Amino acid sequence: MRFRALTYIAGDSLVHRCDARAKIVLLLAFSIGIFFAGNWLALAAFAIVAALAVVLARLPFGEVNRLLAPVYVLAAFSVLFNVIATPSVDGLMAGLFFGVRMIVLIAASFVVCLTTSSNELLGAFRWFIGPLKHLRVPVDDIAFTLALSLRFIPVIEREFETVRAAQKSRGAELSGSLAHKLSIWGAAFSAVFVGLFRHADALATAMDARCYGAKR
Repeated sequence: MRFRALTYIAGDSLVHRCDARAKIVLLLAFSIGIFFAGNWLALAAFAIVAALAVVLARLPFGEVNRLLAPVYVLAAFSVLFNVIATPSVDGLMAGLFFGVRMIVLIAASFVVCLTTSSNELLGAFRWFIGPLKHLRVPVDDIAFTLALSLRFIPVIEREFETVRAAQKSRGAELSGSLAHKLSIWGAAFSAVFVGLFRHADALATAMDARCYGAKR
């Protein structure tokens, strides 16, 4: 199994060219509005808007569907929980409603994430929290920390691939009982976390050597 950390799909669509701050505000309004949708007709309207956004952004439906796979599992659990809590048609319909709402909301957030580069997102975030400078909030430090966390996403991917390649070379395959698979995955993630701490320590040393945070 290959770990893929897809965070941006380059393009020249209308959604790609839209200002990152506008996309974030629209997503916030969409998120608030969908929770006020109290019936299937209103939810269908939000679903159509999300689908149109995917089309306007020219995002590959197969890729979006692949990214939504974990959300489908959560939606199924929502249906199951509601059916168990209320074993009736009403419980089933309530579970389906909550599950569909979850899928639509996450799909809309993917439109923003996949059409906005990390630099644009960071610039928008810094613009939003900029006024907090007047309250002596370290805006630049917060933005820099967020930038580092985004930069670590490809590092996590490379670290994971390295660990899995090392496990495969030693014959550790994902086959057998559930306990065996959990043991393999547990060992893999433990090694990944150790590697990430090593990268973080090296980064902290480099920042300290460049006197980051020193008063001027």
